[in-house]
This record gives sequence, structure tokens and C-alpha cells, in this order.
Amino acid sequence: MPSTQAPSTTDAIAVHKNYRIQYPQERYFIKQPVAPGSYLGPIDASLPNADKVPLLFQPFQVKDLTLPNRVVVAPMGQFSSQDGFFTDYHLVHLGSFATHGAGLILAEATAVVPEGRISPADTGLWDDKQIPGLKRIADFVHAQGSKLGIQLAHAGRKASVKAHYEELPESAYWKDNVVAPSGGAEFQWGQSHHIPRELSIEEIEETIKAFGTAAARAAKAGLDTVEIHGAHGYLIHQFLSPVSNHRTDRYGGSLENRAQFLLEVIRAVRENFPAEKPILLRVSATDFVEHLDQPSWDIAQTVQIAKWVKEAGVDVFHVSAGGNTAKQRIKAFPGYQVPFAERVKREVPGLVVVAVGIITEGKQAEEVLEKEKADLIAVGRGFLRHPNFVINAAQALNVKAKFSQQYEHGRI
Repeated sequence: MPSTQAPSTTDAIAVHKNYRIQYPQERYFIKQPVAPGSYLGPIDASLPNADKVPLLFQPFQVKDLTLPNRVVVAPMGQFSSQDGFFTDYHLVHLGSFATHGAGLILAEATAVVPEGRISPADTGLWDDKQIPGLKRIADFVHAQGSKLGIQLAHAGRKASVKAHYEELPESAYWKDNVVAPSGGAEFQWGQSHHIPRELSIEEIEETIKAFGTAAARAAKAGLDTVEIHGAHGYLIHQFLSPVSNHRTDRYGGSLENRAQFLLEVIRAVRENFPAEKPILLRVSATDFVEHLDQPSWDIAQTVQIAKWVKEAGVDVFHVSAGGNTAKQRIKAFPGYQVPFAERVKREVPGLVVVAVGIITEGKQAEEVLEKEKADLIAVGRGFLRHPNFVINAAQALNVKAKFSQQYEHGRI
């Protein structure tokens, strides 16, 4: 009578000897001989310039990180964590971008301390126990041929707010421990946010150290890069902008002083992350409050700090905009933030620049690269609408891009 016993691990390895395999079984990966999203040739070789490889589908290297294409998945908060841990949701969410061919995937804003979360449902990297869940995602992404980074963050005065789709008990929030460069009612971001208290020098130093230890954990998880979150009105941006920073000590006043917190964070991260791996910095190029006729954050200051951060150890400069005040006025349209990236690239030679901001399709992305406005293209919500953004862009550019082994039958 045939045995009903399940095959042993040894039997399974024998059956799958042609593939790279890791056990336990949930860590088993089909080998991808070529990374999804890689250029394989033109779809139609008879078209004009069909032999020219679009820049979007040319590999890109910075330090020891080589990307199969120049498409970056921008960090997008998913508010799907408990106590800061990465979950199966994040594995599927981030892993899907790898199977669909994204060159580099940046995991969402991940808090370096518990009180630095935007909401209680944010991911964190303040505890060694949070490393394994992140490593599981990194292993999966790498098995597909893609690369993974994480955005290290502190929300500052924008912390402890409700996720837009989940109601949690009041005990889950820390409304009396929301911090900022400057405290008091005048520094409350908006009516849905809490009144922050001012960080002490000792707390600033502890926060800088927390960025460094979070970077060390990212390295232990096997990540390819880390991105420091200095944009969208979160803590680093709050220090940079005179709208939100009225300090009179060495962290406030002049641009040099307001940039000091950021520069010290960069040094802490660089000291704790492998030297051969690049560090990214995401910034907002402007506060979009020119109509208020008061000192604020603008592109000229952004260009200046780009020069400083390059010297401090940043390899890639990711240029976004806005988010530091509810009084901002933004006229959004396709590519509206690209001119900010273009100016940084023009005025800071040698710094790799990422453009982002309603880049919706392949030809638009390729034009940004062709005109040397940026080196890499980041897409956020476009990936939420179309996880196969890379394949769609390839078709628009007459590129036959590699599908994952499992998805090859889906090729048109």
C-alpha cells in the first residue's frame, strides 16, 4: 500500500535540484536567471531607432549597487503594521513590485523610535526583533533580481495621527509626546495633528543615534540601501525650514544651523551602514508657501544642502516637495516636481538625482532622463494603480522587458 507520509526535505531538494532552494518551504524561491524588468531587445525591430536602448531600461550603478533598470518604487505608507513589525502584507506589497520588474524598491517611512511613527500602524526599526520580518522581504526581493531599500524616518510634529482607514483606541496614540524642533500651539501642523513639544539637546542627540542604530539593523536585514527621510514635513524637514524651526541654539537660526541635525543624522547612518552601499536622502525642495511672504524652505536652500550632504556621505538625492505646513498651495500636474530635480542635478555635479512627482508613463519618464533632468525615476501611486508599471513603460518604449519566470505566459 502506498505511503501517505509527506515527502521529506531531502526528497524535496532532490525533486527541485535544478533550482536554488532554501528551507523551510516558505523560503523556497524559483531561480530568476535574468531580473524581471531587464532589457531583452526591441519588441518591433523594424521601427526607427529600434536598436537604441532607452535610458529607462539601461542598468544603473551607484557604488556597489547595480539596478537592472532606472525605475524606483517610491516609499508609500501602508499603515499595516502592529508594534512596528513588518508583516505578510508588506511581503506581498513590496514583493509584487519585484516580480513586476522594478529596479529598486524603497520600503515605506519606517520610524527609528516608537514616537517617531506617523501613526500607530507604521513600520519601525527601533528593535532587533523587527529585523527578521524585514529580512524575509529582502530575501524574496533579491530572489527576483530586484533591490530593496528602506526609508528611515521620524514624523516629528506630524506623529501620532490616525491611519486613514483604521480606527484604533485612544490608548494607541501618544498625543502628549509629539515632538518637534520648536514647540507650542503655533507649531501644530493642522487641526488633525497634536501640539508638539520642543526637543531638548539630549533628545536630539538620542534621535540622531537612533537613526544610526536603525541603519545598522537595515544592514543586518541585508538591505541594499537606506533612504533618510528629509521631506514632506517630517522631523528633518521641520529642522530645515524656518517655518517650523524657531530654535535659537546650534540647531536653529542660520541655514548652516538648521541643516546641522540632518548632517549629523547622515554621519550616524553612514557610520552604521556598509561603506560600499549607497545612502539616499529624500527632501522637499520647497514648502510651497511663497504666498505667505515669510521665510520658508525653497529650492535655493535645497541646492545648498545638496552640496553639503554630498560631502557628508549621501550618494543619491531624491527630490520631492511640500508637506511642511497645512498652508501650502500646490498646483500639481504631471512632472510638476521634475524642475526641482533638474536644478539640483545641474548645480551639484556628481550627485545622483532621483525625479518624482506624477510621472505616469514610460515616454514621460524617458524624456526626463534624455534631457538629463535626473538619473533615476521614482514612481509612487502609479505603482498602486498599475503594479506592472515597468512592463507598461517598456511597451510604450518598444522594449521587450524580462518577465519573471512565473509570469512569462502573460507576455503579450
